[in-house]
Amino acid sequence: MRIFRLFIRLYFWALVIFGIFRAISLFLHRDEVLSDGVSGISDILSCFFDGMRFDLVTTGFILVLPYLWMILYEQTGKHIWKKISFIWIFIGFSMAFLLAGADVVYYQKFYQHIDLKTFEWFRQPRIVTAMIFGDNRYWKMIIPLVALIFILFRYLRLQFAYIYPHKATKNKRVYFHYFLFFLLIFLSLRGNLKNPLHIYDVYTLKNHLLNDLKINPLFYLEKSFEDRQRNTFQNIQLMDDLQAIRLVQNYLHIQKPVNNNPISRIHNSDSTPNHKNVVLIFMESMAAWKMARFGNQENRTPFLDSLFKQSIAFTRMYSNGIHTYAGIYGTLYGYPVIFGHHPFHGIQITHYYGLPQILRGKGYQTAFFIPHDNFDNLIRFLPENGYDTLFFKADYPKDSVRTTWGVDDHFLLQFAIKQIDTMAQNQKPFFATILTVTDHSPFYVPNHIKGPNIRIRATRFADWSLREFFRVAKTKKWFKHTIFVLIGDHGEGHRRRYPIPLTYNHIPAIIYYDGVKPLEINRFSHQVDIGPTLLNLLGISHLNTTFGIDLFHEKRPYTYFNHDQIYALIDSTHLLLITPKQTLGLYRWSNGDLYDYRNIDTLKRKAMESYLKAHIQTAKYILQNHWQDPKNF
Repeated sequence: MRIFRLFIRLYFWALVIFGIFRAISLFLHRDEVLSDGVSGISDILSCFFDGMRFDLVTTGFILVLPYLWMILYEQTGKHIWKKISFIWIFIGFSMAFLLAGADVVYYQKFYQHIDLKTFEWFRQPRIVTAMIFGDNRYWKMIIPLVALIFILFRYLRLQFAYIYPHKATKNKRVYFHYFLFFLLIFLSLRGNLKNPLHIYDVYTLKNHLLNDLKINPLFYLEKSFEDRQRNTFQNIQLMDDLQAIRLVQNYLHIQKPVNNNPISRIHNSDSTPNHKNVVLIFMESMAAWKMARFGNQENRTPFLDSLFKQSIAFTRMYSNGIHTYAGIYGTLYGYPVIFGHHPFHGIQITHYYGLPQILRGKGYQTAFFIPHDNFDNLIRFLPENGYDTLFFKADYPKDSVRTTWGVDDHFLLQFAIKQIDTMAQNQKPFFATILTVTDHSPFYVPNHIKGPNIRIRATRFADWSLREFFRVAKTKKWFKHTIFVLIGDHGEGHRRRYPIPLTYNHIPAIIYYDGVKPLEINRFSHQVDIGPTLLNLLGISHLNTTFGIDLFHEKRPYTYFNHDQIYALIDSTHLLLITPKQTLGLYRWSNGDLYDYRNIDTLKRKAMESYLKAHIQTAKYILQNHWQDPKNF
């Protein structure tokens, strides 16, 4: 009986604690839930009650083996089973609660739960550790979690101290309780009476944030492991390879490829070759929604907004993914991110023929300015893919390294100007790429940048740093002969209405140079389009082996973007979402409609699915055969 009572209590307290974490997440996103116009008290209650099913699965997973071991202890009297049960339960719930707490913060940042892809960051454990302990949001969660783990330990010790071997082994009530609890565990592990519970069972409400908050983080992590095993890069097969290639060739108007790469074609520029320099700035977390041009009223980006009006500006630019490496990969090398594939990692570096290689082949000096050290393997990858010179943490004074992420934007941009001055003396055009980081937590913001909170101040500091960069750059001789490209590496989550927040991929993109005629291009576009568009401005005809198009002369029917295990395709009316296994939904996003039209707008859905799947499958096929490598052209 005591074992039965103990495990019932553990079930109860686990559900309460998981519910508290869910309530914290709901509180942090309360504005999005209350302002969506469709969610009521019943939806919020549904979030908690449905979420309990996922919590039951997690709790049952932790308790099933200890219950067997405790029965052995009760029947045999061997204390080893009791000790193993205690250790397993303590470690199991400690890990589950720590993960749940970390997930609250992670979801607030990325609008997705922690999965196996998250742990790729631990390739750089020093940076990740410093990032966690340098962000006060993590501290706010860590301190209560440590207290919770301590209380758990004391509670388990107290409860286990009162459990002894059962002498009356033939007591029918004991066996009845054994059976009753096994039945409870069996039902909780399934989550459903008919079929085992799956992640996709959360999608019952119109508010997708409430759907997401139902999921238990440990359950999600375990399912992501299963999906990763099934959906590795090699196993991705969204459609037949040859069918996908034919479709993409048709979309890109390729009649006959130039070489083995099936999307290779000659791009002829209609501009006169001008040998202008290029400075490309990746703006960390610069989402379109932060700008006044797109409706923000917090005065975060006054300089960027003013520059937007004086430039060739792309109002419907979407990022390759939601991580910095995806933005660099798409913008410089012209390939989409593929499910479960990190293009910069691996024992052997993959080679591409993208913007840096093309410009270097035309006599350009190439340099990349990194604010930190070898995060995302950039220091290994970039020299193998078109960059002559790298500047990173080791090149900066120690007192300039303000945060985990290295130097702030102001220091980095001013440092870059000094190095560009040196490059400009070599009588050769240059291509300088600068990766900023100020708008990424943990933040460093000087006292002279004011604002109501650290996040607004961080964006204002990033914007002020850009203003100072241009103020100084305009005094340089090379300024009038330089094209500046400013683009967000990715956006940032904000007021999500659909299973993924579009704000995480909608980014500003600007091309500015002395004498430019201001122009807004409202076509749907993708970071992969920056290379061909820029090369056209430079008057450089080239071999294009990327998925990018020249936005001055071509247009896309849709644009697509990645959100880890979800891919999206968007046009002016519809939003399609797919995973490697299924289509998640089709929404008429332009008017905020939350209804899923996948089974109604079937022709539209099939056309969009073909476009999206063909691009991903073709990219995978090219990479798998190494036809993106110029050595194999």
